[in-house]
Amino acid sequence: MAAAARPGPEELALLEKLLGLPKGNKYGVQGERKVPVLQTNNGPGLTGLITIAAHLVKQAKKDQLLGSTAEEKAVVQQWLEYRVTQVDGCSSKEDTRIILKNLNIHLEDKVYLAGNIFTLADVLMYYGLHHVMLWICQKKCILCGVQNALVYEM
Repeated sequence: MAAAARPGPEELALLEKLLGLPKGNKYGVQGERKVPVLQTNNGPGLTGLITIAAHLVKQAKKDQLLGSTAEEKAVVQQWLEYRVTQVDGCSSKEDTRIILKNLNIHLEDKVYLAGNIFTLADVLMYYGLHHVMLWICQKKCILCGVQNALVYEM
């Protein structure tokens, strides 16, 4: 499997759209690891996927996506960190298998990553794993002899 997709301007633009924010933010990347950067009009640029995503959520006045209680906020933060440290760092089939297994175990008795509420962690985990799920579906289609039949909608 190819190396994990790195978060970048496209992912942040999708989040911006999901949150109903107007276009116009200027995103870039910096360094060898291509860390996302947001150039702001009101001060220094913001660096890092989690920092920029939380900023966008607050800008959209959708703070509930960060959790309501102290415990929910901590769980959301935990999964955002998991996304950046584990999912974005995934580089092998074994890494991918472990990540998907961990998520399946965690979600056995939950609707969303933070329990029963939809949060930023769910959005960013989806964005981070989307390419993995497409790859798995494409491989299954090829193994089943169904080529060019992969259709998905979100």
